[in-house]
Amino acid sequence: MAILQLRGAAFGAYMLARKSALRFKWTGAISSAIVGVLSGLVVVILAAIFPAKIGGSYAYYSASASLSGASFRTFFMAFLLAGLGALAGYALAQFAPDSNNVFSATWRWAHRTRGFVRTLVESAAIYGVLFLALGLVALIVATAASGSALAGILLIPLLLPAVPFVLFSVSSFGGVTASVSGQSSYTLSLFNVASVTQYAWALWICFVLFIIATIYIALRETARNMYDPYYAKWENTWKAPVAVMVFWLVAEFLCTNFLAGYSSNTVSTMVPMWYFIVAGVWAFLVEVIAMTFGPTLVASTPGLWKILVGGTVQQTPQNVVDYVKACDPHFGQPKAARTAASAQTTQTAQYNAQYNAQYNAQYANPSAPATSPAAQTAPTQAMPAVPMPTTPMPTTPIPAPAASVPPVPQPTASVPPTPQSPADIPMPAVPQGEGKPLDPKTKKTILIGCIVAGALIVLGIVYGVLNSTVFSAKSMAESYVSAIASGDYDKANDIADPQVGKNQRKLLSNSVAKTDHATISNAHVNGVKSGNGTTTASIRYSLNGETVDEELTMHKSGNKFLIFPNWQITTPLIKSINVSVPSSVESLTVNKVAVTAKNAEKTDSGEWQLRVYPGTYNISVTSTDYIVSETVVFRTNEDSDSPTTLKVTTTSKFKDALSTAVNNALDKCAESTDYAPENCPFGFRVWDEDNYRNFAWSISVYPKIDEVDLDYGAFDTKTGKAKCTYEVKDGDSWDPDDDSTTFNASGSFAIKDGKVTVTLDDGDYSY
Repeated sequence: MAILQLRGAAFGAYMLARKSALRFKWTGAISSAIVGVLSGLVVVILAAIFPAKIGGSYAYYSASASLSGASFRTFFMAFLLAGLGALAGYALAQFAPDSNNVFSATWRWAHRTRGFVRTLVESAAIYGVLFLALGLVALIVATAASGSALAGILLIPLLLPAVPFVLFSVSSFGGVTASVSGQSSYTLSLFNVASVTQYAWALWICFVLFIIATIYIALRETARNMYDPYYAKWENTWKAPVAVMVFWLVAEFLCTNFLAGYSSNTVSTMVPMWYFIVAGVWAFLVEVIAMTFGPTLVASTPGLWKILVGGTVQQTPQNVVDYVKACDPHFGQPKAARTAASAQTTQTAQYNAQYNAQYNAQYANPSAPATSPAAQTAPTQAMPAVPMPTTPMPTTPIPAPAASVPPVPQPTASVPPTPQSPADIPMPAVPQGEGKPLDPKTKKTILIGCIVAGALIVLGIVYGVLNSTVFSAKSMAESYVSAIASGDYDKANDIADPQVGKNQRKLLSNSVAKTDHATISNAHVNGVKSGNGTTTASIRYSLNGETVDEELTMHKSGNKFLIFPNWQITTPLIKSINVSVPSSVESLTVNKVAVTAKNAEKTDSGEWQLRVYPGTYNISVTSTDYIVSETVVFRTNEDSDSPTTLKVTTTSKFKDALSTAVNNALDKCAESTDYAPENCPFGFRVWDEDNYRNFAWSISVYPKIDEVDLDYGAFDTKTGKAKCTYEVKDGDSWDPDDDSTTFNASGSFAIKDGKVTVTLDDGDYSY
């Protein structure tokens, strides 16, 4: 809509000014301002009268909104677009009045203008067409990737003016800056774009196209300078860069600044403020090429002429020149000056006549040397004689200016006519001394220079591509998650240190991933962002049919191969499984891999904490002849705060083995010669130890196992009976005696190396 408004205002202003012979200064300028004000008022009034109303309801809820464009911003944009369009129309009506409409007038004016203005016009046209096409392709690809065609179509009017500018900035060593409220800004450029998107290579292709377009613009300026050397001077090379910098200072705010907000959060994006300097540098490089090796390259490669001749300046018809000068009165000019101006105008006309005669003679005999009449009358502004066919210019009647003024002389640096069919015309006979054959040394120097320049460009492109792909933070993250998804945990350990002890890495090995459905799937990196000195990669994968989002933090640690950044992952994808393990259990089996207590970390509550990669794990107690357990399936995307509990049961052999171990322990106690064996469940109390001696114990009834606690590895027995023989002092003699006592044993047990061992409690027995 904005483009249509701009073109409509220009079209109407051109037709009106051309019909009524309105001057651009000051009538056109004032009229353009009036057109802008009226257009702004009309748009604002229409926006206030016809607001967009939307609404809807769901169940008991309903909502409605009224969207209106009646604001100062709406008025200003309408004023700006209509005013600029009308201003352009009035200007074209004065400087290209020999056209039927504003579009052909624009084309003719663009091909007749000279100097840095022509450079700006051609640069805007070539860059504009190139990056407009690239912007449309980018929007189409983004729309196709999002899967919402309607959303993409609706975004085209909003993003199309900005996307070409942003692409141009990023492709020419600029960037785009994004700022979030409360956070530091982040500038995206060719050298870090791989951290945001996997299509960084596409922007490097845009960079190559930008370089080609820049060289093409420089060579077209070179061809123009060969025909029109008046501006081919170093003192003119600052004009185009300054104009480009001014343009980008304005365009950064008008065409690339986006602001979105919700509640107290705002996000803004725009081309960085410093980019106007970069744009000026590129514009100066165009001038440098045109002033240095450009003429040599054009003269030594005639095949390029067909695609460069369009950059030359077309001759402006004399009636147009007279009309333009008549529309630019010099108020207060003395009569003597007007007489001199009239005489100089006559001299200019004679110059053109002599040039045309010289041209016709040269075209009839191309081998004859051509000499510009300007070289005869004004040696300091000599023009290269170029054989060109005479194509009649349109002689559309041009209305006379509103006021009759004396004719103003045309500049002495007259422009020779431009060839209309360059494919049929030979190169200029003497283009500033560049038509001489190149000596072998010069050719060799040019060849070496081109090879070096080409090699530097290729190396720069290769470096940029490798830096944004192979050696980028995103590439590191993709390699890491790919290794985990493929079950190559050893490779993942090499990429990122798991940051756990050596013994705790047993479940971080490839053997754990060999069971079915053990690993994650569809793992990929959604994007990488940097801020506050931290680079974060967004990871997404699937586990048991559910989508899981994770984040990896990374930082640069030195360089690889001296020039590429070495990325390291600081927060690896390590998960924890807390397992409540009975103290009687010696080891667990996790995905068919046995782990013991030394392979785990102990939590404050005593659980085993196992370190694993994201995935599915089948956990059970390592089966023995004495205990078994059910298998528990644990997935790392489940709640890991509550420990995994294993239900352990004993086998029939366990009680027999435990009874045997308890009996052996009681037999060990019976070997004691003390009246109360230490750490044994039986004994006697004596009042005077000196009256008793020679105690001998035996177990007359072994107790049976009563209760077993697998969680704590404890047991209790039923009642057993022990017999003790001894001697008691009776006067001076020792008499034999015996006695029996009952007892209940308790203690702890463990299963190690396939054997059951017990430890009897060390006290608190009552005799």
